[in-house]
Amino acid sequence: MSLVDDILGEPEFRDRPPVLVDIGAAGGVHRPWRKIARYAIGVGFEPDVRDTAALSDAQRLFRRWVFVSGLAVPTSPEGGVLPFHLTRSPQCSSVLRPDAEKLAPWTFSSLFEVVATQRVSAVGLLDGLRGQGIEYVDWLKCDTQGMDLRLFRSLPDTWRHRVLAAEMEPGFIDAYEGEDRLAQVLETMRAEPFWMASCNVQNTPRGRAAAIEAELGSRLARRHTFFGAGAPGWANLAYLLDFERAAGALDRRSHLLGWVFAELLCQPAAALDIAVRGSRCFGDDLFRRMRAASRGRVRRAVWRGWLRSMPRRLLRR
Repeated sequence: MSLVDDILGEPEFRDRPPVLVDIGAAGGVHRPWRKIARYAIGVGFEPDVRDTAALSDAQRLFRRWVFVSGLAVPTSPEGGVLPFHLTRSPQCSSVLRPDAEKLAPWTFSSLFEVVATQRVSAVGLLDGLRGQGIEYVDWLKCDTQGMDLRLFRSLPDTWRHRVLAAEMEPGFIDAYEGEDRLAQVLETMRAEPFWMASCNVQNTPRGRAAAIEAELGSRLARRHTFFGAGAPGWANLAYLLDFERAAGALDRRSHLLGWVFAELLCQPAAALDIAVRGSRCFGDDLFRRMRAASRGRVRRAVWRGWLRSMPRRLLRR
């Protein structure tokens, strides 16, 4: 058994297993979760049933899998339904209407073309979780095409400040009417007890599709949408709880799971900090093993970085 197996086999997780929530779950099981899914409760919200085949994989992997076929929204709407805009690409569908005028200068604008608007079941995130008997969230992943921040903020403070990891995909560009933009996410999360563990900027080519097709032909224009020189379109952000800023005392479970999440997000130095804190607070052998494992990973990361820098350093000489 691995160290992660030993950690997630601790008594703290028997009655309170990790809860991993994926809002916009059509893409299948989140890659970092696959290593711990058998110990966890997975919750997936997805309103667009055209692209949910990958979700069958989740049923096998998780200790318990809960799939909610509908919208997760900040607050439950009257009547339990909302209009949902189905776009040419299922990944672009949203409760928010795509902003055709703002999208027009981008070559992938056709993916946002609304092909139908349906009224679908919708539930507030908190109500949806409690309806499944879930009273806490450890890792929240949002890919809602414009509502990630307001969904995160819809959780009560007592829940939100115990979330150990949160992921969002806000945009640089205006893609939806009234969406949560990247600048809003960055500013809001500064006031929350979290720190940014990763920021992967996603590029997409700019240029009006009709003009490019007229100049280069339809075949090359289609390829340009996917392979042309890109400009920043959106970012995949991952946040981890800042144990120094977290409100109140964090228990042993939070330290154990916080270490696991930091490792899954490739932050060994952050994991080392948590292991040191846990060792001081709880003083058991498991935290000693966690410290040793993180020390080794930090050393290896340093050596890998040093080796990668060697060609550049030699060229400068």
